[in-house]
Amino acid sequence: MRVLLVNAFHYLRGGVERTYLDESRWLVAAGHEVAHLAIRDPRNLPSPTAACFAPQVDYGEGAPLARQLGQLPRALWSRPAAEAAARIVREFRPEVAHLHAPSRYLTPAILRPFEHARVPVVMTLHDFKPWCTNRILFAHGAPCERCKGGRHWKALATGCVQDSRLKSAVGMVEAYLHDAVGAYRAVRLWIAPSRFVLEKAGEFGVDRARLRLLLHGVDRGPAGAAAAGASPPAATGRFVLFAGRLALEKGVRLLPALAMRLAPVPLVVAGAGPLGAWLARQTASLPNLRLLGHLPDGELAGLRARAAAVVVPSLFYEHFCYAAAEALLEARPVVAARIGAIPELVEHERTGLLAPPGDAHALAEALRRALDDPLAPRWAEAGRRHVLEAGAPSRHLEGLLEVYREAMAMA
Repeated sequence: MRVLLVNAFHYLRGGVERTYLDESRWLVAAGHEVAHLAIRDPRNLPSPTAACFAPQVDYGEGAPLARQLGQLPRALWSRPAAEAAARIVREFRPEVAHLHAPSRYLTPAILRPFEHARVPVVMTLHDFKPWCTNRILFAHGAPCERCKGGRHWKALATGCVQDSRLKSAVGMVEAYLHDAVGAYRAVRLWIAPSRFVLEKAGEFGVDRARLRLLLHGVDRGPAGAAAAGASPPAATGRFVLFAGRLALEKGVRLLPALAMRLAPVPLVVAGAGPLGAWLARQTASLPNLRLLGHLPDGELAGLRARAAAVVVPSLFYEHFCYAAAEALLEARPVVAARIGAIPELVEHERTGLLAPPGDAHALAEALRRALDDPLAPRWAEAGRRHVLEAGAPSRHLEGLLEVYREAMAMA
């Protein structure tokens, strides 16, 4: 089968790219021909269609405002990305196109060449971008569904896009434009990585007959397996680990309160993001709060394998939660917020412990229990077995190919 995988970025950047790159690797290993469409970037991994990638663009939080305004037309509907998609369709002739997160970097403009060439399209719901201007149904520290029903003006009223009224206004215009042109009409089947996402997409109007439940595949990978016995020198002895993007939605502002309640047990933080500088300032009064910054996959795998417990204090609707899944795969006791898809992986007192989102006291009490309860290893082992079975790469690949074949058979 000739499969075209589409994502804004073609290097490991987060959970979206992990899924996209894992699927690419597994498809190739199974004998399928795989091509990619992303934006050009010096960090990109090799691809047979790299020469066809769309020109680079930057909408990151740190990008200068003048540059972002200059790129505004491409953020709404990217003609260069559509031209790149058309070229790949001509040269690669995909039998199916699989979208992950095109985002503002590619925009749904890339769907038109697939539609014109009658290429079947499936899309994995890594976020709620087709219906939510802010992508993750989150605003100012809490879940948000104000724009439900196409009321995108509420994004401007809320100022939810990077806490900016101007960027929220752009997002509002983008959302109304995409609704008006039927931006996602070419998608034949939607892949939900959790039951939570499947149900939520249905609430937002997706025909449930076009939704397919397919959990992400999870494996340790070559780097993780090679580094399982190693860890950075800063993390020795018994410690709790937080690994993820240092952003508000990940519950990062709760970490100092957790460290204070866990002292003297170290709370080790691996990751980078917009709250990195703020979190670094908190370490002055919290010697057990230890920041390691962004770690390569191998080092992070080794660190995770040695953690006494892993905390996932998310405040937003996690669609799957690799942070929990990868910790469970290492048989680490996991304490997580009861939100989004997390309870589908972390079942309270069966594969881990859950606490109300945003409740630092409850999370800290659960972490104390995970550190000291003689049943914690049993929960961790149950979690490992669950992820090994539900997230087996072979199982995921089988389900993925079934979705592809079904989409190809649809008129």
